[in-house]
Amino acid sequence: MNQKPINMGVDCKVNNCYYHTTENKCTAEKIEVGDCAANCNCSEDTFCKTYKEK
Repeated sequence: MNQKPINMGVDCKVNNCYYHTTENKCTAEKIEVGDCAANCNCSEDTFCKTYKEK
């Protein structure tokens, strides 16, 4: 089986994401984070645009 490399610099707790690992890491080659609020000024106003459903 060909395992995807783990991006050790990215923690991920989104269990239903294709790139999520059981170690709460991310296997996406790169990530894109966007804002979801008109006045983005805290982490709750952001989201990972790289998300892909399992």
